[in-house]
Amino acid sequence: MDQWKRCLYCGAENNTANYTCSCIADEPAHAYRALGLRFQLNRQEIAEVKAAFQNYRFDDERGMLQYPLLPNREYAEATDLKVGLTPLHLLKSFSKRSGVQVYIKDEGQNPSGCFKDRETLSCLLNSRRRNRKKAVIYSSGNAAASAALFARRHGMQLITFVPGDTYAEKIAYIQKCGSDVVVLGKASTSFEEGFRLFVDLNEANVFEEAGFDNWAVRNPYRVQGDKTTAVEMARQLQEQAHGPIPDVVIVPSANGSNLAGIWEGFRELKNLGITHKLPRMVVAGITNANPICKAVRMQEKQAPVACDLSGLREQDAQIGSIIVAEEGYDSVEAAKAVLESGGTAVEVGTNSIRKVMVRFLHRERRLALKNGILPEPASYIAMAAIEKLRDRRKLRFGETAVAVITGHGIKAQGTTRRLLKGYPELLRTAQQVIGRKRRESPVLGSKGRTGQRRVVPADLHRLRAAFRDLAGYGIQT
Repeated sequence: MDQWKRCLYCGAENNTANYTCSCIADEPAHAYRALGLRFQLNRQEIAEVKAAFQNYRFDDERGMLQYPLLPNREYAEATDLKVGLTPLHLLKSFSKRSGVQVYIKDEGQNPSGCFKDRETLSCLLNSRRRNRKKAVIYSSGNAAASAALFARRHGMQLITFVPGDTYAEKIAYIQKCGSDVVVLGKASTSFEEGFRLFVDLNEANVFEEAGFDNWAVRNPYRVQGDKTTAVEMARQLQEQAHGPIPDVVIVPSANGSNLAGIWEGFRELKNLGITHKLPRMVVAGITNANPICKAVRMQEKQAPVACDLSGLREQDAQIGSIIVAEEGYDSVEAAKAVLESGGTAVEVGTNSIRKVMVRFLHRERRLALKNGILPEPASYIAMAAIEKLRDRRKLRFGETAVAVITGHGIKAQGTTRRLLKGYPELLRTAQQVIGRKRRESPVLGSKGRTGQRRVVPADLHRLRAAFRDLAGYGIQT
C-alpha cells in the first residue's frame, strides 16, 4: 500500500517531521492542520480491504487495528489497550418519538472513555514507526488524558501543554494519568492564545530537535484513527439487517477532527466499492460557540472561520466547555465534510441538553444500566439535534440517524449532577453507571508516577525553557 502526505492548502507532497508546510507560515491557516494522507492501492490490496470489512469482528482483541487502511498497523505489537469496537445502540423511545431510526455510537466505551483513543493509537503507531519514545500534546482534557494513558502503558514520556484558563481539576487529572503539564499564561489565557504559542515552538523545531513527536491536532494521523468509527458504524448497521450507510451522522464538534475523519472513512468505503452511498454529515455545536457551524452557514470550505464568543451564555459555556471553540483547528476539513455531503449545522443550548438527558435516562434506563452508557453532557447535543433536524425537514420520516456519543460522563460528574437537580431517580441511575465505569477504567485504576506541573508566562522563550527542563526529566516508574 503506497501512502504519502500532502499539504491540504497548496497540494504539494510533504514529509516534514513537524507536520507543517511553508505555504501557510504567514496565512490565517497558520495554526490549522496542514497535512492529509493519501493512499494508492492495487487490486489485491483492494480485495484485502473488502474482505477485512466483511470479516470485521466485534469480539476481536485487535479492535480497530483490523482495518487494513489504518496506517502503520505493523507497529501495533504489545498494544494491550483494545481501541474501537464501541457499541451501536438503537434508541427505541427516541425512534418512536421522532419517526426516525435513531442509533447512538457510544465512543465512551473506549479505554479512556473518549473517541480520542482512536486518534491517540494512530499517533502512537506513527511514533513507533519513527522510533520516537517521547511525545507532546496540546489539550485541556480528553485528548491529554487519552495520550497520557497510552504513553504510560507503552513506556513513553509525554508532556502536555494547557492554557491558563484550564480548570485545576482537569490539570490534576492529566497529571494523575502520568503526564507532565506546562500551564501557559494566566487564568485569562485562552485555548487559542496558548495553542498559537505551542505552534510557534513546533515550527521552530523545538520538539523535533528534542526527539519528541507532536501528537496535537497538526498530526495528520489523528483523523486516520477517526475514520475507523465510520468503518465500524457501517459494519454494525449491516449486521443489524440494515443498509450499511445511515442517512445522517451527527457529530458533536469543536476542533472538527472527529467529524472530518468519520467523513473520510465513509468516502474511503465508497471509493473502494464496499458501500454505494454516503451519509449527510451534521455538525452539532454549542450555540454561539462553534466555528464549524459558522463556516457551514457561510458556505465557507476553503479558509478558516473564527467564532465570536461574546454571545456565548455562561450556562452554555459551563456545560459545553470541551466543545466550546473560537477556532477549530480542523474546522476547514470538517466544514468541507458537512457541505460536500449535503449536511447541515445545528447549535444547541443548555435547556435542550437537559431535556434530552432527562429523556434518555428515563426512557432508556435499562439500556444505560445494562451497557454502562452515560454520555458526557456535551455529547447529548447529538441527540438533541435530531429534533431540530426533523423540525427543519433535514431529517425525513423513516430515515436512519446515528448520533455519535463522543465521551463518557464520568469526567463531567459535577455538570451531570447540576443538570439532574430535581430528578433524584435519574441521578441515582447516573451514579450507578459511573460506579461501574470507575471500576472498569484503566485510567482511574492505573498506578504510577504523577506528572510534574510548570506554570509559565505566555512568552515563547520562557515556554521553551520549561519544555527543555521537563524534556530532560524523563520517566520515573
